[in-house]
Amino acid sequence: MEETPTLRWLRRLQRIPGHHLWLHAGIALAAPYSATIRPRILCAAPGHLEIGMRKRRAVTNHLGTVHAAALANLMELCGSLAVQLAIPATARWIPAGLDIRYLRKARTDLTAVCHFTPPPDWQRKQDWPVMITVHDAQGAAVADAMLHMRIGPKH
Repeated sequence: MEETPTLRWLRRLQRIPGHHLWLHAGIALAAPYSATIRPRILCAAPGHLEIGMRKRRAVTNHLGTVHAAALANLMELCGSLAVQLAIPATARWIPAGLDIRYLRKARTDLTAVCHFTPPPDWQRKQDWPVMITVHDAQGAAVADAMLHMRIGPKH
């Protein structure tokens, strides 16, 4: 998979001191709700993305664990950014659905991992599955999801 303009931009930005602040500001502008989890891009490569999220009071529920809505937000952001980093300039995407399985209580900082295999034809309108898994600080899976991404050509 070749490097896209978005991935090249991200790699240039990551060389700047304080790049996490710029990335957070960009996410806040593009998707304000997603910024509430304060995501950090840990690893970005063609077809692979990892995003971290710290466990803090603002994202916990009454049990003191990470809230299901924060987990869903993390998974949707991870899948969406993975697609954005892989998509050519001639195509577009939008999430069409999210199927989530909560596997265990999330009691620590979290890492969402998405391995994305792009469709062979970006110019055909289609729903494409994007798998995301969230791991706790010990590496145990706490949730996984299938993001149904509607992909097609720009018009």
